[in-house]
Amino acid sequence: MRALAETLGVTPMALYNHFSSKRDLLAAVADHVVSAAEFDGHHTSWRDQLRHCFDVLRSLCLRHPGLPGLLEIHGVAPVSVFAPMEVTLRAVREAGLDPVDRVRTYFLLVSFTLAQAAYQTRGPIAGLEVSERVRAERIAGRGDQLTERLPLPSSWDFDASFAFGITLILNGIEATASNTARRTSGST
Repeated sequence: MRALAETLGVTPMALYNHFSSKRDLLAAVADHVVSAAEFDGHHTSWRDQLRHCFDVLRSLCLRHPGLPGLLEIHGVAPVSVFAPMEVTLRAVREAGLDPVDRVRTYFLLVSFTLAQAAYQTRGPIAGLEVSERVRAERIAGRGDQLTERLPLPSSWDFDASFAFGITLILNGIEATASNTARRTSGST
């Protein structure tokens, strides 16, 4: 609060005229960022709807790298944070998933999106970047021959990686819904 007050050129107590606590201030910031996003793209295709929703979430996280961590603070996440969940539940209902799988799908999509955005904004984790380990020959001789021979690009295309991951998830949703429909029609 002191650093923010100093940046704004006011006393720390002046902030308390608007926010009762640091948590209230953080909640207002989170609400401002999240509520401005349009997660519902009004697409007729459930696949397009999910792509839109999680492209928006990813873009938010890339523009505001502290957002995922901010939403994890108890009492900070605004009600608007449930907008992507609502969009997801409607879309996967249309796809044919049962209620429990709809919720699982939401958590899969949000986890994938947040992790991918965090990796992109934070950068590689020291010691876990495959290309660096291979170049340093730290894994040579360990029997990781396939890993050592990976034709890795010199720079990672995060957009292509995200699109690939979403496509895999969407294909999995479609396959799961198809299996559920077969089981349901076979039991009648």
